[in-house]
Amino acid sequence: MRILSRVCAEFHDKTGAVLFTVHPADRCVFLDAPDSIRQDPLFHMLLNDGSLELPTTREKQKQLENDPMKKTGKTGSAKEEPAETAEMPAPKEADASGAKAKK
Repeated sequence: MRILSRVCAEFHDKTGAVLFTVHPADRCVFLDAPDSIRQDPLFHMLLNDGSLELPTTREKQKQLENDPMKKTGKTGSAKEEPAETAEMPAPKEADASGAKAKK
């Protein structure tokens, strides 16, 4: 099975034996992985959150080849990333004594 992983991961069978490992150098490239990694709950978690992709169509594989960091949906169409909406409040200024200034 061909996969593209954006994260390092180690997949295990039910006994805890390692089935397959995605090393740092293997991220964002297509890898041939054994079908047996599907039994690891980590496989499904990474697939659901978009960290792992299965190129099920030629269109999806081409999209991933062109931009491996752009997540695709199950249909192969681009998935929109949520925009940062909450901003951190500006820190309050302190005077020379270290006390916070009142506003």
